[in-house]
Amino acid sequence: MMNGPQVLKPGERITVVVTIGEIYEILKNLYGIVPKSLIELNGYDDKNYKVVVHNPNSNNDDQYVLKLMNSWDSQNVALVEGQNSIMLFLNSNGITCPKPVMNVNGKYYSIERFISGKHCVRLLEYVPGNILKEISPGPALYYQIGVYVAELDCLLKDFYHPAYDSHKLIWMLDSIPNVKEFLIAIEDDEKGKIINSILNEFENRVLSVSNTLEKGMIHGDINEQNIIVQSTDDKWELKGLIDFGDCNRSCYLFELAITITYMLILSKDLDVAGYVFAGYNSVRNVTNEEYSLLKICIMSRLCQSYTIGVYSYLQHPNNTYVLSSVADGWEILTRLREESEKDTLSKWKLIADNYEHVVEPSRAS
Repeated sequence: MMNGPQVLKPGERITVVVTIGEIYEILKNLYGIVPKSLIELNGYDDKNYKVVVHNPNSNNDDQYVLKLMNSWDSQNVALVEGQNSIMLFLNSNGITCPKPVMNVNGKYYSIERFISGKHCVRLLEYVPGNILKEISPGPALYYQIGVYVAELDCLLKDFYHPAYDSHKLIWMLDSIPNVKEFLIAIEDDEKGKIINSILNEFENRVLSVSNTLEKGMIHGDINEQNIIVQSTDDKWELKGLIDFGDCNRSCYLFELAITITYMLILSKDLDVAGYVFAGYNSVRNVTNEEYSLLKICIMSRLCQSYTIGVYSYLQHPNNTYVLSSVADGWEILTRLREESEKDTLSKWKLIADNYEHVVEPSRAS
């Protein structure tokens, strides 16, 4: 068990080392499952597998996701329980997201020993659909994403678990000062200087006033690979969310900034920020102070993603997923730096103010 809030340090290898044979053994022993097929999914520090099981009572197979948590987070059993609790809470409130499955011992998780150490093992119900990255969203869907995220944040005001009172992780924007330790992975000196400068500005402008900003429970990683969409009447609509591993208690501004960051990377269109902001602001009013800090928060997330992505690739060169947002993210960062903050924020505000949309009820209402 970890003693007090900590974050990952450079040089620590935390991903599970596991064989396919061990996975089949785990599924059989812990869940009584014999897979019809097993497909490895994308992941950063965790290992994720899509498990398809024949259901003799249905024309459709049962589908699950087996999650083998990294050794760092696996030390924090309270956090594992917190993540399970938040998914169960959201499912009970009509939100489409993965649902933990009990093992043969009546538990939602188990700590198992592997060659790489002790790792938490969980099985979740699979959420079918397309990930947002697989389609080309339009303004209406980006607006809907903004609405959904704000409604999710509001719903989570009624959720509490003590594990999140002091929980820290390197992917929190609150952990930006710790990201500097990973700049050793950036070989390009000029890029390193740019990143360091932006991170310093974030510390001086945002972290110095973060205690005055409204906070609550947030998802913390709403990106193009964690949003599930489905096609209805030839129109793409948001269906649900996956991956609750980065949930934390922090500023609502950070949730909005992180969401916009990945929507910019996906679309490669800076105007998209205006649509996401419009949707979010229609549900949860973004204060003038929060809005004035939005651009530097987005730029800092881009730097955080770039730095940790490059570092993680050096640690695991076979995992190209960790580079998924590096190149495109740097391009977005470059374009944002070319515009003055005043011009960028004015443009996004104008787009939001002029966006005409008949608000439809979302699944997070």
